[in-house]
Amino acid sequence: MGSTLQDTQAGAEVSPSTNLNPQVSTPASLRQQLRLLIRANHILHQNGLVDAFGHISIRHPIHQDQYITAAYDPGAPALVSSARDFITYHISDSSPVDANAPQGYSERYIHGEVLKRFPHANCIIHSHSEVVIPFTLGNIDVKPVFHMAGFMSSSPLPIFDISHTYANLPSYQPDMLIKTQPLGAALAEKLSDEQPVVLQHKHGFTTFGESVEEAIYKAIYTQANCRLLKDAIDLAGGEAGDVAYLTGEEAEACKVMNRRCQDKSFRLWLREVQVNPLYANDEGEPEKGEVAGMKM
Repeated sequence: MGSTLQDTQAGAEVSPSTNLNPQVSTPASLRQQLRLLIRANHILHQNGLVDAFGHISIRHPIHQDQYITAAYDPGAPALVSSARDFITYHISDSSPVDANAPQGYSERYIHGEVLKRFPHANCIIHSHSEVVIPFTLGNIDVKPVFHMAGFMSSSPLPIFDISHTYANLPSYQPDMLIKTQPLGAALAEKLSDEQPVVLQHKHGFTTFGESVEEAIYKAIYTQANCRLLKDAIDLAGGEAGDVAYLTGEEAEACKVMNRRCQDKSFRLWLREVQVNPLYANDEGEPEKGEVAGMKM
């Protein structure tokens, strides 16, 4: 079983599952976030951002110095189905809150260090997208080529090359994994509010958002932007310099639009996994979020 979650309202320990102890209710904010987290794992898989690997975390809605992510078993995001599938960690050092917690992700330090660096971040996503990885290998800048990727800003996405960090470590294994605090901190330093996506050389990418919905939006449209960028470069005869990217003014305006419309995308993605029998959710469905959209 994963670590227990504390119910500060009741002053008692609450199991991660909403169904384990009918005598103790799980706070509504925690229940909603756990349901969202389960479905977020499914959405990432449905959209090809994760397979057996890759992960998503949320900041604990009650204990802001903790975060929640899936355990190694079942691990694969498509198979996450219950609050019992999650482990709670301290943001300070990514150690489990419960010393007897089961095995977790070795790369959880990505989540702890990004959450530490950005107090307003509440959701972190790490993907090994095979659409994105080729852009971490060469000298082609990734910039937004359509309006749905305005959140990237008009400057190239930063690239984190883990090999440059190894020299500062007393010991390391060159397996490309972010499995220590220093490596997680070095990755987090590449991120900013202006540029919330970092490519990882020979590995994938990481992004964050103030909500699950926002982080999912950025992850899916980062991948979509890379797919379109590849097509555009191919049509330009391999000349990336001949591709028309968003201007700074366009990216800034599109960033506002992206934020206002992400709820619309999320409702579709949520429904897609709800009707797919592969994806189970024992905790019940998340409540419908606020309807935003562009005010005309």
